[in-house]
Amino acid sequence: MTLEQLRMFVTVADLGSIARAAEHLHKTQPAISIAIKRLQDEFNLSLLQKSGNRLQLTQDGIRMLPHCRYLLRKQSDLTGLAEHLSRDHERKVELVYDTICQQLPIYDAVINTQRAYPHTELYLSSVARLGALQRVVDGDADVAITPWMHNFHELATFETLPFGQFEVVAVMHVNCLRNLNGEPDHSSHLHDIPLLMPQAFDIDINIEKMMGVVPAFTIRSNDSDTQKALLMKGAGWGYIPRDKVADELASGELFALKLSDVTCSIRGEISAVRKLGQQSGPVSDFLWEQLRLQTESKGEGS
Repeated sequence: MTLEQLRMFVTVADLGSIARAAEHLHKTQPAISIAIKRLQDEFNLSLLQKSGNRLQLTQDGIRMLPHCRYLLRKQSDLTGLAEHLSRDHERKVELVYDTICQQLPIYDAVINTQRAYPHTELYLSSVARLGALQRVVDGDADVAITPWMHNFHELATFETLPFGQFEVVAVMHVNCLRNLNGEPDHSSHLHDIPLLMPQAFDIDINIEKMMGVVPAFTIRSNDSDTQKALLMKGAGWGYIPRDKVADELASGELFALKLSDVTCSIRGEISAVRKLGQQSGPVSDFLWEQLRLQTESKGEGS
């Protein structure tokens, strides 16, 4: 059995005629007839039968056809992979992002890159507390989407691409107001209400230092989805990325706190970052350009 025999059998099955298959494959009709006969002899099966002026699959042929297609696809995949590697395309590219960053534009860039370079494995990871930037510094990731400050250039020499902004806001569920005398305007009014805090912050924020007081009660979660669920249950108040609760703020289920003695809104820049001096390949460069296009698209839409 050869792949060429399988290709001839599949083509005849699709076109219903040896003559049409011969024209499609640029083969002679006798060559195709002999190839299919040898294939049937090797399998000890009848794969095709004549029905009027058309060849049709036998029951055995119907069973065999999808397996033949599978083998031909795997051959195509193998050929494509060999060509991919011969051109020095990367075997793996990793994009890592801080969990505070909006993800939809990242997903679009990754999908477009995978379609253009299907044989490169793309790794997409999320980390907290500027871990994305550290992964790039250590050479463990190709590109990071991360909160950004210009003094980060002290860590390494980076190429950066503005990728948007983030805002962390202090919020509370409306049900919590039942335990208060009106909407709070000072952190002391929240002393008996648990502060919902991440176990590790997405950016390096010291809540106690920022507040100037130590909360009496805290509930710590390891991800913002759990933190949001607790907020929606009225379990306490806390700081959370605004885009994570935008719908709930708009509907009035959650409200943004305005406290006179506490910073209730923290804003910052987000950038795509890669390390200069570290050799990048065509796939990594393509991903970078896709991120650039996503940034430009967001700018045009704003």
